[in-house]
Amino acid sequence: MRSMGFCRVKLLVLFLFLILLFAPSLAQSVPSGVGDVANDGCLCHGAKSQSTTVIIDGIPQQWIANSTYNMSIIINSTIEISQHENARQGGFRLMINNGTVIFEQSNHSQLINDGYTHTSEGNQFRQWNFSWTAPSSNDSVVTFVVHGNAVNSDEQSSGDAWNYYSYSAAGEGFSGVIGESPNYSNEIQNSEIALLVFAVISLAGLFYYSIK
Repeated sequence: MRSMGFCRVKLLVLFLFLILLFAPSLAQSVPSGVGDVANDGCLCHGAKSQSTTVIIDGIPQQWIANSTYNMSIIINSTIEISQHENARQGGFRLMINNGTVIFEQSNHSQLINDGYTHTSEGNQFRQWNFSWTAPSSNDSVVTFVVHGNAVNSDEQSSGDAWNYYSYSAAGEGFSGVIGESPNYSNEIQNSEIALLVFAVISLAGLFYYSIK
């Protein structure tokens, strides 16, 4: 009996360890910025929502090598902006596959995992201005992708609404066909589904052994 009880304790500890190990991937609150886990969207806030629109204003239809363009990430949403001082308003994940990006307010953005995102200070806005300098060769296509999330300042992932914007712009020397811009579905990706299933099974096992 004592041996069975000891084994049960070991299993409980193992379940707890595994749940804690995978918890960061299952639910993320990222007021201080988000890395490549958000490359497919703000999935911890549910599916993308038509109540929120995101754009990158200022992208040229055709860019010139080494030229600099002023752009803005803008989030519009039915999620009301909190009137409290320093309240969290929104966040973003920006990915551009070529060129140089410099944000107007350096303390409002940061580079994480080859993409740009907000900081704690930048989380208090729904617009972020930056300049983009085109690459030195004008015969390529540059893809701009941004995921933007409008938040309601309640410190929870529910009640927020996100969407994305993508656009591909060619250099003036490009002579090929511009492919389709990335499309991000409403569905949770397979990796997120697998992690959720694992968490449910782990919790069920933990409950079973705790009452047995």
